[in-house]
Amino acid sequence: AGHEILYSEMVCNQFVIAVLRKTVDPSFPMIRADDFAHSPKFMKVDLPQAGDLVHWPGHIGIVLDPDKGDFIGSQTSTGVAVANYKNGYWNGSFGGKKPDAFYRFIP
Repeated sequence: AGHEILYSEMVCNQFVIAVLRKTVDPSFPMIRADDFAHSPKFMKVDLPQAGDLVHWPGHIGIVLDPDKGDFIGSQTSTGVAVANYKNGYWNGSFGGKKPDAFYRFIP
């Protein structure tokens, strides 16, 4: 014990990268949310699937249910939590912003 990652204290890109390192690439580099667009490990997709990344300017999350629009990310207001990109703040309401891209990991 003592070596657990405190997901609640991570910012969005740290959370996504921690998950990527656990699941697909232990050596994935620490990059900012806006740098996933330029990563050779990801391709932009139009129709997201579970496990793809959802991006907003300055923010990144992981798609859980593309039909519902659920994603998990580390948001300043909530810490790591499930939220929705199809309605509410993460779709432009209440001063929020809409997602601008989805990215899929390339093995």
